[in-house]
Amino acid sequence: MKIRIRESDRLYSLWLRKYRGYKCEKCLRIFPEGHGLQVSHFWGRRYESVRFDEENTDILCFKCHQHFEETPPDYVEWKEQRMGTKAYNLLKFRAHQLGKRDDVLMTMFYKKKLKELSTSL
Repeated sequence: MKIRIRESDRLYSLWLRKYRGYKCEKCLRIFPEGHGLQVSHFWGRRYESVRFDEENTDILCFKCHQHFEETPPDYVEWKEQRMGTKAYNLLKFRAHQLGKRDDVLMTMFYKKKLKELSTSL
């Protein structure tokens, strides 16, 4: 099944990879211009309340992303260690709140964020 990528998702992915320095946050390998990196949503696509939450998203290379997809307990352990237990529990709470994203607003917001990031470099 092919996942439909909305424009807001595409812009968020571009912005986040650039903002975080094109580096896999697990193995710390650098990927020039972000090619080979993926945005991993700890709480998946159906949790719209945290879809664009920076704490819910990690920048991972294909290998690290695949490892976490195949062994979810490793992802949970890594995520909790990285964030701390209190922040992890708050993210879990936010993920389980009802929320609907506004794609038009998010598209406008991340276009602006990308432009700001490009001009600040």
